[in-house]
Amino acid sequence: MTAMMSKWARTRHRLRDYVNQIKVERGCERCGYNKNPRNLQWHHVLPKTKYKAVAEIVSEDRCIKKINAEIEKCMCVCKMCHGMLEM
Repeated sequence: MTAMMSKWARTRHRLRDYVNQIKVERGCERCGYNKNPRNLQWHHVLPKTKYKAVAEIVSEDRCIKKINAEIEKCMCVCKMCHGMLEM
């Protein structure tokens, strides 16, 4: 991070790192993939309970409590397994 980065940008970067760490620790709950957080996504088990996508909360709300609450409603899956779940 650069010294010129705004407080908002630093917070967003820190929260994105936090979410990515959780993704890698959990890995895909269907196939076990856990190499790159960019290939892992949050799947809302009960779509009606969705407040926002986790990435939206990171970018817009920047609130770790809201992030954790939303992650609790989700399972972590790789892009391939997420595609199969959405079919």
